[in-house]
Amino acid sequence: MRVLVYVEGPGDRASLEKLFRATLAQARESKVSITFHPCGGKDWILQGLGRTAASHLKSSPDDYVFALPDLYPMAKYARTKEAHPSFEQLQALLLGRFHNEAERFGLPEAVRSHYRVHCLKHDLKVLLLGSPDLLRQRLKTDEKIEKNWRKPVEDQNDTEPPKRVVEQLFSKYPKRRYIKTTDAPWILERASPKDLCVACPQNFKPLFTELDRLSRGEALD
Repeated sequence: MRVLVYVEGPGDRASLEKLFRATLAQARESKVSITFHPCGGKDWILQGLGRTAASHLKSSPDDYVFALPDLYPMAKYARTKEAHPSFEQLQALLLGRFHNEAERFGLPEAVRSHYRVHCLKHDLKVLLLGSPDLLRQRLKTDEKIEKNWRKPVEDQNDTEPPKRVVEQLFSKYPKRRYIKTTDAPWILERASPKDLCVACPQNFKPLFTELDRLSRGEALD
């Protein structure tokens, strides 16, 4: 069985491979392949993944395909047919487009359930705020930085999303620009997915739960 997780970019792949290192190791023991696939941004996930997923599941019905876009930004889509001011609306949009393609490919209902829609709320940086001790280490500060964001961290709003909070912290403490391809992997390599399930119960926990089950060779409902 293969599990293909489509993410927005290479930085997401690098960071999530570090974070899910134990899950990936468990998957290998269970003869399950879990891979992360960057696809050049959110637009392609919204517009093209439905067809790609339906085509893949037509030829490999035992596999699973995950959509994992960032929920943020949403504003650029506000006046378009891709508008999604909440995860539920993003999920409905992606599932609707997938089911349209699934009809064209003649996918059975049981196979259609192998397309799973999740998101990072608002983006990958929410996981950094969910790991405050490690973030503090990376920032080289002992200050109580948690005062800068909401609890739970997934409740950050669009005017002050995790991205802005993280960028401001890097500007203040090490006084340098946050680098997604090095800072996020450093933190998430040391993070515990189970701790992040507590810090980010809304959207990260369901993602981890499903990947963890698949890594053990269990089918999803």
